[in-house]
Amino acid sequence: MKRSKPTTDEIIDITAAVFAEKGYEGARMDEIANEAGVNKATLYYRIGDKDALFSAVLKRIFSAKVVRLEQMLDTVEDVEDRVRGFAETLVDGDHPEQFSAIMLREIAEGGRNLPDEVLPLMGRLLGALMQTLAQGVKEGRFNPVNPFLVHMALVGACTLYASNGPIRRRIAALVPQGAGANSAPNTEMSLQDAAHAIADMLLRGVRKP
Repeated sequence: MKRSKPTTDEIIDITAAVFAEKGYEGARMDEIANEAGVNKATLYYRIGDKDALFSAVLKRIFSAKVVRLEQMLDTVEDVEDRVRGFAETLVDGDHPEQFSAIMLREIAEGGRNLPDEVLPLMGRLLGALMQTLAQGVKEGRFNPVNPFLVHMALVGACTLYASNGPIRRRIAALVPQGAGANSAPNTEMSLQDAAHAIADMLLRGVRKP
């Protein structure tokens, strides 16, 4: 049976998986084309070069997160629930592990491959959190804090949790779980539950007594 030609969205899906596994520097156009079942000329015609492919992957991911986050802000009034919703947005959507792997590589490399057109989308995520924290201060529920540091704490912890599943499972297999000093903590929970737990820890530091 002849394989149908992949759609542009399917090519972007495949490209995201390659970038997550190999990083920007390690990804090769030949490999992406082979995984997608097309030739390189098709990639260049449909999307563009490697920079364009990387941009397409990140723009789709961040655009979806911005839409979900701004919809959440329109429907959720409580500032603490908004912070939890922000954390959840970081680990939801399609293939959050791939997104986390890509972003951790970019953070380690100083963001040198991040396309300029993605930065405003990242800024909108930060802006939504800034708005929420400012509202909490105005309501007398939050202490004044540096919103960028809160943003980095949420992004860092949620992104790391979403991407380090294999390491967690290796630790759990080697170290017994329990209450003893030499026991491993319970490290397995859903991404949503982990995001909420991370947000709750930060909220305890931000919340006014």
